[in-house]
Formats: sequence, C-alpha cells, structure tokens
Amino acid sequence: MVNIFGIIVFLRMGWIVGTAGAVNAILLLGFCTTLALITVFSAIGIVERCQIQSGGIYSLVSHVLGGRVGGAVGLIYTLGQAVATGLVAVGFAESLAHLFDSESRIFIKVIAILTLVVLTGINTAGVSWIVRLQLLLLTFLALAVLDFLLGALFTSDPSSGVLRFSYARLRENAGPMYAAVNCTPIGFDRFIPEQSFFTVFGVFFANFLGVLAGVNMSGDLKDPHKSIPLGELSAVGVSSSICFLFIMILGATGDRLSLICDNLISEKVALTRVLFMVGLYICSLSSTIGSLLGTPRVLQGIAAEGIIPILNPLAHGSGPNKNPVMAGVVLMGVASVFVLLGDLNQLAILSTMPFLITYAFVNYAYVSLAMTYDLANISHATENASTYGSMHKLGDLDELFPERQQQIPTAVEAGGISSQPATWYSMFSNRYIAFVGCMVNLLIIFLIHFSFAAAHFVVMIILYYYIGRACPACTPGISTFSIPHMFRTAFSSLETIGVFNRGPFVLTKEGPSKELLTEQLNESSSDYQDRKQYHHAEHVTQELPSTID
Repeated sequence: MVNIFGIIVFLRMGWIVGTAGAVNAILLLGFCTTLALITVFSAIGIVERCQIQSGGIYSLVSHVLGGRVGGAVGLIYTLGQAVATGLVAVGFAESLAHLFDSESRIFIKVIAILTLVVLTGINTAGVSWIVRLQLLLLTFLALAVLDFLLGALFTSDPSSGVLRFSYARLRENAGPMYAAVNCTPIGFDRFIPEQSFFTVFGVFFANFLGVLAGVNMSGDLKDPHKSIPLGELSAVGVSSSICFLFIMILGATGDRLSLICDNLISEKVALTRVLFMVGLYICSLSSTIGSLLGTPRVLQGIAAEGIIPILNPLAHGSGPNKNPVMAGVVLMGVASVFVLLGDLNQLAILSTMPFLITYAFVNYAYVSLAMTYDLANISHATENASTYGSMHKLGDLDELFPERQQQIPTAVEAGGISSQPATWYSMFSNRYIAFVGCMVNLLIIFLIHFSFAAAHFVVMIILYYYIGRACPACTPGISTFSIPHMFRTAFSSLETIGVFNRGPFVLTKEGPSKELLTEQLNESSSDYQDRKQYHHAEHVTQELPSTID
C-alpha cells in the first residue's frame, strides 16, 4: 500500500479535483483502478500458471514472450522507475520548500537531487532495513490520513481557500475546469496551462505505478500464490477507497482556484497539519528508497542475462548479497536528469507512459500464455486420437517413415504451463479481459501525449532489434502464440478457400491424356518389395455349408 498511496495523493489530488472536477476525478479513479486490477490479475495468472518464484515483471515477460521482448520491456520499465524516483524526490523537495516559504524551482531541483544522492549513498552502504519497516510506515501513513479526515470536520480557513464541508460546494466543484489559470490573484506566482481529461489521467495514474510491487517481491514471500493476490488486491482496494475520500472532501471544502493553484491544499484541510506533513515526508522518502533498492536489481538482472553487452558492467555487485552499486548510481543519474528537465506534473506523465507500456505487455503475456496452453492441449489431443479404417489395420505411413512422427509435448512439458487454478479470483484472470486491458493501455498512451508516446515506442523498437542483433541466441520464451501469426494464418486460410483469390481460371475443352493401369506398385517394381502392400484389394470368400439344418 505504501507503494501505491503516495506523493500524488498528498500533493496533486487538489489539482486533480479542481481541474477535472469531482465527478471526472471519481471516473478517473475508477478507470485507473480497473486498469491496475486487470494488470494485477494478469500478473497473478502468470505467476500461478508458470510457477515463477522470483524476478518480478522483467522475468514474467521474458519467461513468456522471450528475451528480446522482455529485455526491451524491462529497460522501458527501468526508465519509468527512474522517472518515478525523480517524481517522488521532486514531491519531497516541494513539501520541504514549503517549510522555507519558497517556490523557487531551482531550490526544489537542488533539494531533489541532493535527496537522490544521499539516499543512493545509504543504499550503497547496505542500509536497506528501512524498507522492511512497512508496519511503521503504514502507521505514519494512517495517522496522516486520519489527520486529513478529522480536518474535514473541524477545519475552516477561508484565507487559504478551505471552508466547512458543504454539499453545495461539492456541486460547484463537480464539473471540470480545463482552461488555463493564472494563480497570481490568490498569491501564487505560477501559471497553469490548459489541460485535458487525459493529461489529468496521466498525472492521476502515476499514483498506481506501484501496484505490482508485490509481484516484484515474489521471491521474498513464503507463499507467493496466497500472499500476492491477498496483498495486491487489499492494497488496491484500500488505496482506492482513501483516494475516493480525498476527492469527496477536497471537492466539498476547497475553493476552485485554491484547489488548482495550491499544491498543499490538503495540508491546510488537515487538523494538526504536522501529522499530515510527517506522513508526506516519510511516504516520499520510503518510496524513493524502495525504488533505489529494487530497480537497480532489475537493471542488474537484465545485465546479467547478457542480452545487452553495453550493460555488462552493471551485472557485478558488491558484498555477499551482490548489492548493485553501479546500477544504483546509473539509476540515480537518470533520475537526476529527469528532475532537471521537468516539474512534478510533467514527471508524472512521463513516468506513466513506460508503466502503461509495461502493463500492456504483462496483459499480453498472459493472453499469449493462456492461448499457448490451449493450443498445446489441442495438438496433444489430436496426436492421441484413434485411427480408423484399413490403414490402422495394416500399418500407416508413420510406421514406414519414423522420421515423420512428431512428439508433441503436453502443455505442462512445454515450458511448465499449468492449468488455471480454481480460486475465487480466477474468473478475473481472463485472457479476453487482459487483451482489452492491453489495447486500452496502448491507446491511452497516445491520448495522453502523442509525441511522447511515439518516442517511447521508437525507443522500444530500437531496443528490440538491437537485442536481436547483439544476442541472437537469447531465450525465445515458452509462448508459441502470437497475434501477428494468428492474423497471417487467418488471411492465408481465406486465400486458400478463394475469398481473396482474384486470379484467372483457365478451362480447357479436353482433359489431359492419361493411362490407367491395374497393376500393383509392389508387383511392378522390386525396389519397394519389402514394404507393405498399401494399395491392394483383399477378396474374402467363404463356402456355404452343403446342408442346412
């Protein structure tokens, strides 16, 4: 839950409600939650049916779709994690700048980069026990949420744009306000450009970037098949419920301009404000540490595969646990670059796109896995089907030509794919739902920002072909199903039956001359005398008894 409920809720939920309106904010919440759950169920299905114990998202995609796709997706995912790390660092710097009563962008960027450097140094020293204090972090997070909820009942500060809870104000803030806003009249030296539904979605979805944290920790869980579904679904459910409360409270207590312009409007709603800010600081620091601990190991795993030679130095680690020091430094450097390039909203959109691509391929991996299992079972059933007729009696061509026989393994033998286990959530691990989720994810990427989306896909295609050239022998994956092959097969079948056959037909008055002989093949050639007589007739005669009783 710490990985889901984070900096966007604390610092940008007011902007989301003020820009999109309370109604659209609730729709966005439902939409983001649905897309996240589809991906979670797809990942759970892959883990259960392939018995993958560790490795996270990169191993899931590589195991099913192969090293080329897995490597490209893994690097895109690592890029998204680097941007998300910079996003959280900027959020922490924004909240810290509030203590010094400063809105300087340079000050915020310097604080964010210093935070990344210090936390990377802590991780390099091997101090990773902070991330394991999840219960303590959840306690501070719960206190911050409680402080906010109590403030909705008792806080009123008209000078800050916070009023008493009012249904009339909720109706006023129900509709969207996507037009550009000048925040100077209410004391904020900033100009908010024009927005759209999908740009707000890009910022909101950044709150769901950690939904697969449980899958990434599968190797550290005692019973991942039980812990992952329970933990993932509980975290998404609780986080979405809290987001809903934030939307309703901010919509019913905040002035529209204050919601859009004041990044800390939620802090002004809180009762004590201190507990809220402590929760914000701890949540942002823990999320940053978690990213700086987990993501370098993903990058180290990709480098260890040897599919990208330029990354080979990152495969080495220090200490008995092979701490990925070099990979951590690279991640910190990439995150620092993005901190310098954009503000929190821009980083949220940039981090959303790589994760949407990753989630799309996780969904497609489950579709391909399920189809491979079914195709393998159909092939196995066809191989074991009974043979009828005289050919079965006399011996068929497979006995004559043993090399023709194809031993098709069962689905379990072909890569270790098992059937869908019977659980209460198994109906949601569905290939058709996963396919729809995959297509929606890819579509939304272009609707958020077409140029950024095109750049991501160009980079991914380049990585795919580069990995193929640099590592021709990389694992092909256990999946034998692909949508392009399916369409090629379908169109070739249509051409075979003449749907797309537009060629001319040549008809002749007389057929070709031919001669029919009744001799058997074995009688006319001694070359095949050792073979069984497949082309022959048998005459069965039986004499009738002379007398009938």
